[in-house]
Amino acid sequence: MTRRRIAIWMSGATACLLFTACGPMEEALEVEASTAAWLSPDASRHGPSHARCTEPVLVADLSPSPNVTNLVGHAEVDGALFVSIFVGVQSTYSLWRLEDVSGGREPQWESVLLLENLVDQPSPLIGIGGRLLFTHDDGVHGRELWTSDGTPEGTQLLVDIYEGSASAFPSNPSDFLRIGGKVYFSADDGVHGRELWRTDGTPGGTRLVADIAPGLASSSPGPFVVDGSWILFAADDGIHGRELWKTDGTRTGTRLVEDIAEGSASSSPERLIRVNNNQTFFTADDGIHGRELWKTDGTRSGTRIVEDIHKGSQGSDIQSLVAAGSRLYFTANDGIHGTEPWVSQGSAKNTRMVEDIRQGAEGSAPRELTALGKKLIFTADDGTHGREPWRSDGTRGGTRLLKDISPGASPGYAPPAMLTEADGQVFFYADDTVTGYEPWVTDGTPSGTHLVKDIHPGPSNSISGDPDPIYPVRDGFVAFRVFVSALGVELAWTDGTRSSTRVTDIAPGALSSSPGEVFVAGRWAYFTADDFGPTRSELRALPLACF
Repeated sequence: MTRRRIAIWMSGATACLLFTACGPMEEALEVEASTAAWLSPDASRHGPSHARCTEPVLVADLSPSPNVTNLVGHAEVDGALFVSIFVGVQSTYSLWRLEDVSGGREPQWESVLLLENLVDQPSPLIGIGGRLLFTHDDGVHGRELWTSDGTPEGTQLLVDIYEGSASAFPSNPSDFLRIGGKVYFSADDGVHGRELWRTDGTPGGTRLVADIAPGLASSSPGPFVVDGSWILFAADDGIHGRELWKTDGTRTGTRLVEDIAEGSASSSPERLIRVNNNQTFFTADDGIHGRELWKTDGTRSGTRIVEDIHKGSQGSDIQSLVAAGSRLYFTANDGIHGTEPWVSQGSAKNTRMVEDIRQGAEGSAPRELTALGKKLIFTADDGTHGREPWRSDGTRGGTRLLKDISPGASPGYAPPAMLTEADGQVFFYADDTVTGYEPWVTDGTPSGTHLVKDIHPGPSNSISGDPDPIYPVRDGFVAFRVFVSALGVELAWTDGTRSSTRVTDIAPGALSSSPGEVFVAGRWAYFTADDFGPTRSELRALPLACF
């Protein structure tokens, strides 16, 4: 067993804060927020570490130098954090359990190596019944279902679904759905083909739900969506083609909902989405109307086309389905107006184009549809202002340009991107041609749409032209990567106000720590970053008190 404890204590006679400056912790460090984060004197002296904002701390040296740690998966299970990492130099994967054992003032984690030197990534990581569930290929049984209680000896094969060296799962399987104490998935046992299975995390509770396509044939069920007490999914039984099915988790309760494209043809239901807990929408092609919007309540009589948006058999190319309140927003092309935003509440009467933003057949090509309460925030190009942020409440009068950030259709500018909702605001990146590509925020009103902060002052960009995601943390705060000449590529966070915007300096000076995905578990926000010290790129954490 490999077991390590890492403790980083921020107090003492001297310590380095986030702006590569050292000094007594008793003194306030005055640093411009655009270049580095800081701690107040009171925050640095009182309370346990997780209850005050400190600089990022090392969680564990999971891949000792010269290796680097790349996080590829994580799951929190009963207070413990399980992470799978890719070890860069060795090109292998490993699985760890991390547990915050600080207790008092010192940030401290217990780290336990569960599996190492893996050729394939253990995935996905799912918590069930106080244990971790994942798939893994140990080189003997193929990729099968595994479980872990957080100890090396308790990390083991759950069941060899496809007996022998063959695999029950493809590489990096994705169609897993957890409902209460059960997980549903598709697997191939070598006898029934790829079919619907479920597990409660025990060998005895892992079983085939139904052999939808009898024999060796595969029905290939998925993706899955919860519809009340049922699970809806697409599957092919070898008779009706790929159609809409439902299950209650039993063999007798697994049945075809409707043969939308009659006979052996496939309607291929896609983009299943539940709206307001009373309707499930999806797209399907019945062979008559082309691929259009459908809805279901899980019954044959309640499964029907909502509207033939592009009349005839061509289909309306429906994309980007988003639920906001009781409405479904999406993009569609009716063959007349081009691709524009549409809205539906489940009937032909209330399914309509929201607005013909760019008149004519070209369309405004809405992107990044993002729900903000009952409203929709998105980007569109009206042919006059270029691609800019818009909002809609589902009505023509309530659909409007939020702000012409880059006046006119400026050539070569970076359009708004990475729209991300966080507690009543939508954050995104935009270029106003004056401050460069920087973080912006909107509350859904023109007056509430503004630059968060010019982090890299002047026309230079703090955001890459190929931007990284924006990560919601908590209480309206988001985290993201920025570039500042004096600091390199570092982690920043904000709640949308200039005064709250902070930037760390994990790698000294202009060196880049290149932080990775930010996620929350327990009392910490975790991410990988390179400090260019003895540990190089490793998992680090910020107290949630910083957000």
